[in-house]
Amino acid sequence: MGRMDGKIAVVTGAGSGIGRAVAVMFAKEGARVVCANRTLKDGEDTLAMIKDVGGTGIYVQTNVRKKEDIKNLLAKTLETYGDVTTLFNCAGILVHAPYLEHTDEDLEKVFETNFRGYYWSMQEFLPALVKNGHASITNVASISVYKPESDAYLYGAMKAGINKMTRDLIREFSPQGVRLNVICPGPVQTNLTPEWVRNSPEAQAEICAAVCPVGRLGEPNDIAYAAVWLASDEADWVTGSTIVIDGGACNMG
Repeated sequence: MGRMDGKIAVVTGAGSGIGRAVAVMFAKEGARVVCANRTLKDGEDTLAMIKDVGGTGIYVQTNVRKKEDIKNLLAKTLETYGDVTTLFNCAGILVHAPYLEHTDEDLEKVFETNFRGYYWSMQEFLPALVKNGHASITNVASISVYKPESDAYLYGAMKAGINKMTRDLIREFSPQGVRLNVICPGPVQTNLTPEWVRNSPEAQAEICAAVCPVGRLGEPNDIAYAAVWLASDEADWVTGSTIVIDGGACNMG
């Protein structure tokens, strides 16, 4: 038996990085997975990976910056599986720039994806999750909620907002059977990692020496293991929690 047998899990940002790892691991643990992603090829590739591990799922092309796409995501989920038990919000973008060089376009993109997309997803899915009565939402934030970052101001601000809103929502929705939690990843290697870091073992070693007592950068599966636990019945008494998974980075000054 898998730890997520019987679960119907929707994963936004499922086309790469943490979202992809979570979608595949959910499937390996027995969940039926709805992969939501803006880019068609990436989403279909994730679905192929799910099938390669013997899992079950569908792909729904979704841009979380469009409310009609999120409505369609819910409709396709219910049409296909008749229910939903798990929402894992992971879609996100990161703009690196000095504060005075951020543009209004940067602000709009980061806000619409990293905050409003989560807000809309929860607002659309919560009635169905409440109807199920034994459901969960996990939102991906960042250690930038706690640890200053000098060139990702917009990203950190939106992630802090998601952390606060998620924890506030437990007062209304956990009594109705929906647990809400946050994962704050540290320096995990994904497509949001700057290219100069991804392509340089030397740069990675330097970053590890400065911020990661564990001695390596994170991998998407490091987050996926926690995501499975939070969505499983093993975490039935866990709501309003923010779990930091960062290789010790928050403790490095």
